Amino acid sequence: MLRKILVILLCMGSQLSVAEEVENLYVSLVPVADQSAESKQRGMSDALKNVLVKLTGDGEVLQLSRLTPLFDNASTYIDALSFQDLSITDNLASENSAIPKIGLRVSFSRSAIDELIRNNQLPVLPSNRPKLLVWIVSDDVTTGREFLGQDSSNLDVGSKVGADVLAEFSEIMAERGIPYMLPTFDLEDQLALPIDSAWNLNAEKIQVASQRYNADGWLVLRFYRNSVGEVRGAWVYQAAGRRQLGDFNTERDEPFVALAVNNILNGLTRSFSYIPRGDTNSLLVEITGINSYSDYQRVNEQFKKLEIVSSFDLFSTRESQITLSVAAEGGAALLHKALVRSGYFRSREVNLPKDSGYLVFDWTAK
Repeated sequence: MLRKILVILLCMGSQLSVAEEVENLYVSLVPVADQSAESKQRGMSDALKNVLVKLTGDGEVLQLSRLTPLFDNASTYIDALSFQDLSITDNLASENSAIPKIGLRVSFSRSAIDELIRNNQLPVLPSNRPKLLVWIVSDDVTTGREFLGQDSSNLDVGSKVGADVLAEFSEIMAERGIPYMLPTFDLEDQLALPIDSAWNLNAEKIQVASQRYNADGWLVLRFYRNSVGEVRGAWVYQAAGRRQLGDFNTERDEPFVALAVNNILNGLTRSFSYIPRGDTNSLLVEITGINSYSDYQRVNEQFKKLEIVSSFDLFSTRESQITLSVAAEGGAALLHKALVRSGYFRSREVNLPKDSGYLVFDWTAK
């Protein structure tokens, strides 16, 4: 048993809600025309782009000229790849002859991609990601204004369009690796957020209606299609204490969901990402409530999942308490956020200096 050390907490303010661990961030399935070498090369490049967008949270990184040569040499970063029949999992691909029926599944080397991101100073969106509550409102000449997803039993034309929009939205969120949920649209939702308030992007009412879901942020997206087929829309979101408002418009037959959602996510995820640094901050993290070796193993598993943690070692033990020495690229603030948002660590409030380099938590996983 080692001697007792001084326990000092970095005060971080309010608690964050539980986020969601996202898997397969280093894997991408892309459609290809055939199994030729040319299609394979193009598919590997597209897959690398998809993975970088998922890991950074920012589609705009693809515009960086210094990354262009990397896309042409995507095979350098690959662990495994295989062709896959898309018609088995994608009904649209099997029904529409214009959509490729072959996909290339590419698994990238985590260490190689992490080094690529670090060397190019790209942002990192940790795998323990914020979960968003999403309200989507459409205004249709036939059905009027409605929340998409509110009534899946209605199979009229307006609802079919809404179902397609929801399916495309879900696909984009999955491609970006961003977890989300839709409201239940029960009586409480109807009273808290009338459809016109949502359409008018009344942020105060949206905030009140969203609180019950304990999400990490909320997004409202509204849209309508005019007489010539153009889509007009607007959105507002609140996440990490930041509220943003914007609008969009697309031409006829242009994929408006992809355009709108990708632009929204490019800005929204910046509140949760960090730039990896060459140097690291050495911290001591004390965790109480470790009553078995199994608990200790689970703590190790959680720290191994955190991208911002470069390394960690056992510093000391005392009864049901362990202290870890942690090298964290994002510093104490981001490590604190990541641990609290994992749902396994509860920050203990102790009125001590902020710049101490100590963090104190209770282990809550039972």
